[in-house]
Amino acid sequence: MLLDQNHIYLKINSKSAHPLLKKIICYPHFADKIFSERINELQSFRIDYFELQGPTIIDGIHILGKGTRGLVVKAYSNDSSFALKIRRTDSPRLDLIKEAKIQNIVNQFGIAPKIFNFTKNFISMEFIDGFILNDYIQKFQNNSVFDLRLIIADLLYQCFILDINGIDHGELSNLKKHVIISDKAYIIDFDSASQTRRVSNLTSSAQYLFIGGPFSSYFQKIFSIDVDLLKTKLKNYKFNQNHDNFNNIFEILDLHL
Repeated sequence: MLLDQNHIYLKINSKSAHPLLKKIICYPHFADKIFSERINELQSFRIDYFELQGPTIIDGIHILGKGTRGLVVKAYSNDSSFALKIRRTDSPRLDLIKEAKIQNIVNQFGIAPKIFNFTKNFISMEFIDGFILNDYIQKFQNNSVFDLRLIIADLLYQCFILDINGIDHGELSNLKKHVIISDKAYIIDFDSASQTRRVSNLTSSAQYLFIGGPFSSYFQKIFSIDVDLLKTKLKNYKFNQNHDNFNNIFEILDLHL
């Protein structure tokens, strides 16, 4: 495999660990004990090295993503790449196990990047080479509206599948960093997901896209939306999340799967 000379590659080595490796594995507060424990934990992932690349920058380091509870970096095992989520040392979550288990469940419906392995502090999953939703819209809004409509239809259908299976993502009222667009829409970050909370995936996503989000005016225009009618149909769906009410929303938006 050819390595990109513009990227930094960190070999996973506990004996002579690079300072950047220590920073990433124990972000934001390093401790020798925690680092040793996490290196041992990583052994089950058979990781050869990290590749520091991506749109997010922390202390001058490029990574795939950063949230309040974790970092995501690109990792390699036997020249196969995947995304690795790392629990932050200051995370209010005690572990990543619940998140991984819920993501495993939604994987069965074809939703979210596929989980490969997980431990208390790490989740390895399918690496999706794409754009976060807002960047995708900004980059492609002057291109094919047909392709964008297909992506939105796919995203909303996935939200409906989550709804009828009783899994609430919890953060889709702000889709900005929770959807990656590649060959399809990938809903990510199930850290706040719940199987006991009232579900609102479709209504939250539709609100963001068509009513209150940063691109809602753009979507209202290209979808020729009657906003008041859409609000009524979303309200009906909220109280009765069935196929008929879902299809009514798709009909207003003139979307097809």
